[in-house]
Amino acid sequence: MRSRLGGRDAAATAVTRVAAAFCGGALASLLVGAPARAQGGEAVTASQVNLVDAGGALRGVLSARDERGQASLAFYDADGQTRARFGVDPQGDPELELGNAAGEARLAAVVTGDDALLTVGNERQAHGVLGSAAGVPLLSFGDGQQARMQLQMGEDGRPSVVLAGADGQRSAALSMDGEDAPLLTLYHAGRQRVTLGVVQEAAVINVSGPGQSRVVIGVAADGFPSVTLYDDAGEAVGSIP
Repeated sequence: MRSRLGGRDAAATAVTRVAAAFCGGALASLLVGAPARAQGGEAVTASQVNLVDAGGALRGVLSARDERGQASLAFYDADGQTRARFGVDPQGDPELELGNAAGEARLAAVVTGDDALLTVGNERQAHGVLGSAAGVPLLSFGDGQQARMQLQMGEDGRPSVVLAGADGQRSAALSMDGEDAPLLTLYHAGRQRVTLGVVQEAAVINVSGPGQSRVVIGVAADGFPSVTLYDDAGEAVGSIP
C-alpha cells in the first residue's frame, strides 16, 4: 500500500452539487448498513460525485474509477490534502487510508483474499503492522527498510518472537516446541550459533560453529551435569564427566 494518499485535480474536475435530500439518505444508509434507496422514488446515476463546502471548495469525491482504477470515496481538508480514503480495487479487495496534514498515510488497512493487514505509521520509517497472513496472526515492527521484530502464532497455537538486524537476517528467536518447552536461539550472519532450551526435561545449551554443534552443555532433570565436545563432522571427541 502506498504511503501517500491519492491526490486530486480540482481544476480538471467539474463540481457537481448534490441535493441535500440525496446526500442525507445516502449517508444514512452508509452509516446504518441498510441498502441505499433513492429519495422520492428517484435515482441519481453518475460516475463521479464531488462534495463541496459553502465556499465551493472540494471536500470529498465519490468516484466509480479513481486514478488508481478503484471505486473510492475520498475526503479532503481545507488545504486540499487527502485525509481519508476508502476504496475497492478491481479484484474486489477493500482498503482504507487515513492521512496526516501532508497527505501521507499514517494508518492503512487492506484485505486481500483471506489475509488482512493494518499498518500504523509511515511505511518508509518506523511503523507497526498487525495482521493475519495464511491463517497466521502476526504483529511486526519495521524501520522502513526491514522488519526488525515479529510476534506471531502458528496454526498449532505455538507463539514465537523473532528479532532481526538491519540487514533483515535473524538475530534472535524465542519459540516453543511441540511439548510447550521454551527455546531461545541466537544467530550470526544468518547462521544458528547458540541455542538454549529444555529438551526432555533437561536444560541444554548448544553452541555451534559454522556448520555443526561444537559444544553441548546440559543439566538433566535429576541435576546431573554434562559437557560434550564435537568435531567438524559432528562426532563427539570428549565429554565431562
